[in-house]
Amino acid sequence: DGSKLVFASLNEAGFDIYLMLRPFEGKLNVTELEPTEFVKRKLELPRPEKPKEVLNTTLSSDTVAVRNNIVVLADTTNSESYRASGKVDLRNFVFSEGGMAKDTTNVPPPITKFEVVNNQDNEGNYVPRKYKLNFTPDLVYGTANYNTFYGLQGTTLMAFSDMMGDHQIIFQTNLLLDLKNSDYGLTYFYLPGRTDFGFQAFHSARFLILSQYLYRFRSWGLTGMASYPIDRFDRIDLSVNWLNLSRENLDDPTVPSQQRSFILPSLSYVNDNSIWQGGWFAPNNGSRFNFTIYGSAKYSDESLDLQTYVFDYRDYTKFLREYVFAFRMAGGMSNGQNRQFFFIGGTDGWINRRFNGGTIPIVNVEDYAFLTPVLPLRGFDYNAQSGTRFLLSNFELRFPLVKYFIFGALPIGFQNILGAAFVDVGSAWSDTRAWQGFTRDESGDPVMKDLLVGTGLGARLFFLGFPLRIDVAWRFNWQGFSEPVYYFSLGAEF
Repeated sequence: DGSKLVFASLNEAGFDIYLMLRPFEGKLNVTELEPTEFVKRKLELPRPEKPKEVLNTTLSSDTVAVRNNIVVLADTTNSESYRASGKVDLRNFVFSEGGMAKDTTNVPPPITKFEVVNNQDNEGNYVPRKYKLNFTPDLVYGTANYNTFYGLQGTTLMAFSDMMGDHQIIFQTNLLLDLKNSDYGLTYFYLPGRTDFGFQAFHSARFLILSQYLYRFRSWGLTGMASYPIDRFDRIDLSVNWLNLSRENLDDPTVPSQQRSFILPSLSYVNDNSIWQGGWFAPNNGSRFNFTIYGSAKYSDESLDLQTYVFDYRDYTKFLREYVFAFRMAGGMSNGQNRQFFFIGGTDGWINRRFNGGTIPIVNVEDYAFLTPVLPLRGFDYNAQSGTRFLLSNFELRFPLVKYFIFGALPIGFQNILGAAFVDVGSAWSDTRAWQGFTRDESGDPVMKDLLVGTGLGARLFFLGFPLRIDVAWRFNWQGFSEPVYYFSLGAEF
């Protein structure tokens, strides 16, 4: 019948398993194996009851023995030697061919469940209690970074929040000598509603050598901010800054210091649906857009008169699984008596950096706060052009270059090295009427004048835990290409 067929198939499977476990024992000297406990239960075969035996504590060493083909466990309840030397407590179990049975003789009663007391009134209603605000640390760590203009920097960051996540406090500091020469800031966020609010107090100090003199630039102030999410990908950011700036000559105290103090409101619209999945240096899908307006009115001798408008759009298109085409378009303009300047040329985090003119283009104290690099424009040095208007476009193809690279017998190597081929086009100017993209050389041939174009190749990898970018680029002036310019830089891409 069907049960015999099932038993026969299971019995043949048992022979196969037996031979797999003991391949050199080809002769079993049996015609069939005894059904396992699973087969007996499956086919409801008769199962003879075998007695369970518990040994007394007279055993000197072994607590497990075999008697009449039954595996039994010694009763070591009163055995002090077993308690001292045993590592696994099996006192409540008896092992035999009939299965594993639990001895419940000395089992303690079950532990009662945790019950909250005094949380209901006489009618069974829960008693409301006031939420107590208690801050606990989220993270405390120190970081180190490299800034193209100010060199190596270190920061200690501490963040605290409450259990509900409605309040957050962030403290950031980089102490150097005294408070006047250090960086520190305290930020508080109020987050229970749809609109997030925040307040910040900050101070920063930087040291620059300008015209062979050491200058200290400082900025400090207060900021109030709010962020309103329109939907999952869009939001509006608003901030109002009370900003103070100063410039001091540390080598020549007779040089008067510069002071600025003004109110700077800012309004931004942000759209971001970019995806970083699998992207180590930049997003690999989606898009980003930011449009920002900020400015200040001249209400005193120390205030500024400027109005600035900037936008930045980035698009990432993924194809063939691991290839990404990145496109960026950015532009801006600044108006007013104290117009903001932008400069183009170079790339972010450029280690072997070079400046057009040999120095950072900072003169007045407002330059420290508002002079903005617009990057990357590879093939050129920093400050290749500067002005109160700018436009920049970047076209970049990103692709896998090397999966694994091992240095022979040494356990050192790199993996997942990415490649990039790029074209950068941009310009910065102040007088729109005088801007001229092309001109002619002495031979009458067309050449580029105010329009800058650079192209090249690069590789991206992690070196000693840092994201390293290596690029070689050439300037293109319509007549040909320049000598190669090499870039070693740290950080992520646009």
